[in-house]
Amino acid sequence: MGNKNKYKPSQSPPPKATPPSSPPVAQTPANQPAAAVALTPPKPNPAQSNGVQPEQVSLNAHRHVQEYLKSCQKDAVDKEDLNAVLRLSQHLRVFGLLSAVGYVNQSNAQEGKVRERTVPVWGSLLGQLLGKVIDTKDAQQRKELMETVVRMAQDKPAEYMATWRKSLMLAEQWNFWARAYSKD
Repeated sequence: MGNKNKYKPSQSPPPKATPPSSPPVAQTPANQPAAAVALTPPKPNPAQSNGVQPEQVSLNAHRHVQEYLKSCQKDAVDKEDLNAVLRLSQHLRVFGLLSAVGYVNQSNAQEGKVRERTVPVWGSLLGQLLGKVIDTKDAQQRKELMETVVRMAQDKPAEYMATWRKSLMLAEQWNFWARAYSKD
């Protein structure tokens, strides 16, 4: 006969919504007045615990895109630049920060139209992420950018991971601002 239970035996019912938690309440021992017991402070937001404020990330990304446009003497992000920003975001997620700066530093034997469009954008944004302004046409500056990240990954892995996470947050905002400043 028909099973009245709409869940298969291997499935469990969906979890029930829990009501939002109420603010912390001080529990006072019987021999202490309520005013003498401090409230438990709220837990910090994980995004803010590393000192990164979302609005600051957006402002930094906006400044990075503006600096790139200024360095190229452009008023708007063209289609190739926008594609390069989107590719950088994807590359950071899939391969990481070290790989992205490695791509910027590759020898000119890898030349091609995609690389010609990508390296100036990636070099500018990644350089600014690391607090450097680099001329992407200068092989020595591209090499120094990569060496900075290699040293960080080897000598300060926690800092490298934090910088990679920061690059992932910035990448979303770089995408947003590149689209906002695009011609199309």
